Amino acid sequence: MRNEAGFSGFSKKTLTFLSTNHNKNSKQWFEEHRQEYQEYVLTPFRAFSDALVPIISQIDSEIEVRSHRTVARIYRDTRFSKDKSLYKKALWITFKRTIESWPDFPAFFFELGPGSYTYGLGFYQASRDTLDKIRIILAQKPKLLMNQLSVLKKLPGFRIEGEEYKRALNHAISEKYLSLYQKKNIYFVKTSTVNDKVFSEAILAEVYDSFGTLGTLYDFLATICVKGIDEVARMAVK
Repeated sequence: MRNEAGFSGFSKKTLTFLSTNHNKNSKQWFEEHRQEYQEYVLTPFRAFSDALVPIISQIDSEIEVRSHRTVARIYRDTRFSKDKSLYKKALWITFKRTIESWPDFPAFFFELGPGSYTYGLGFYQASRDTLDKIRIILAQKPKLLMNQLSVLKKLPGFRIEGEEYKRALNHAISEKYLSLYQKKNIYFVKTSTVNDKVFSEAILAEVYDSFGTLGTLYDFLATICVKGIDEVARMAVK
């Protein structure tokens, strides 16, 4: 792992600022403490993002890696939300392809808040078409997909998440694969409580190595994304 970005860990002030700013919920307070935001939040998040670039670019050179694009804004979009809080309590980094293709491609992500951190790989807004391609594989050649998912065994604490359809999509699917088949969205994620790792380079090493391990799964999912339904069906029966 190369750490040319000079990331040395987040600080407790990072978490304190995120929590306090969210609770204050005040534009005036934020502006009065903008320098703290720059120093304790934005700067380490961007350094963390920059330090992950080598492994991300190795996996897919078309993923956006510029930190002013990967690090989320701290401001919340409240237009369509009942929650009118002005600021996020947790901040995240997302490595995804360009706007034209990213909803249907898997993305890498990392999120840190006052009590926990989460990271992994998954789809943010995959279309029904993309998920149907995965269902074809699962229905016709489940071992092909399950062999790819076996990489998760190398990553303790990772789990498969995603909201599921309540209505059965295929009554012929084995109970063993049913939960995965029913997913409206799919992501592979690990969540941990904040610990000493967060405040050192150790958090970078953990996430960097995990993303590297997830690289083969990313490649498999990305391959499915670019194929048509018929091509995926042919791939499943080979």
